[in-house]
Amino acid sequence: MKQRGTALAVTGLTALGVMLGAATPTQAAAAPPRNNSNTEDVLLVHGIDWKGTASYDCKSTWKNAKRELSDRRWKGKVRSVAFYKKDKNCDLRIASGNVNTKIKDLGKALAKKIDSEYTSKGKSVDLVGHSMGGLIIRAAITGVAKADSGFPSKLYVEDVVTLGAPHDGTGSGAFCFWATQCTDMVKGSNFIEWLRKNPQSSHGTDWTAIASDKDEAVGEDTTTGGGVKHWVRYKNLPGDGDHSKLRTVRSGTHKLTYRNLPNAQKSTNTGEAPLDWMVRSLYWQKLR
Repeated sequence: MKQRGTALAVTGLTALGVMLGAATPTQAAAAPPRNNSNTEDVLLVHGIDWKGTASYDCKSTWKNAKRELSDRRWKGKVRSVAFYKKDKNCDLRIASGNVNTKIKDLGKALAKKIDSEYTSKGKSVDLVGHSMGGLIIRAAITGVAKADSGFPSKLYVEDVVTLGAPHDGTGSGAFCFWATQCTDMVKGSNFIEWLRKNPQSSHGTDWTAIASDKDEAVGEDTTTGGGVKHWVRYKNLPGDGDHSKLRTVRSGTHKLTYRNLPNAQKSTNTGEAPLDWMVRSLYWQKLR
């Protein structure tokens, strides 16, 4: 299996340059190839704190996702992302905000971190976002694609998987109107309208949305919106609270519908668990 990523190409010094003490010019890092691989680093971006305390424990939030990737022998690093000031046990911090930090600004912060850690070194990365985390990722790539002020000039993001992300906005955001992040997520908001559908990074990005018809926080239509190429929609996961279960359920067979655009959707009564689909989607260019 071919590993992605290229080293920085550096020009050689001429003898005259050495004598004069001239600085060594460095060429821009070449774009990494796109292929099916488990060597990519994966960044995990959590969602909004609906309680308003602006804090997440990344260790407990992403425990099952990290375990699934490890059990499936994922070779790249798996790093959880902090963006609230009170976030703890996270692997990578992009901001120290609160529920009034604009989602677009968090997207910009994520884009800058991806650029400094990966793109500038000629490496690509995979991203997973739960709930609002999916919108942060979409904002990062949209801002770069639109060449908006403050965003990097390019990003190398190969695969994105969103879990219960309100791509087309949600009515739930109106219930916490006092928080900027909630009003950002309301259907028809300036932020939702600003987002580009199926935004592409500088070497192409493959999007997969994973949703549930019984998501109590976000409607199923919006979670498979945003122009994503692939999606999986569960009829109902066991028990209550499908919104959080999209990032925690690892086992069992489930009734679901899936689609690889432009092909027609298909249904099955024996589909794999959400985190199984997550790993498949990070590895392959298509769902089945």
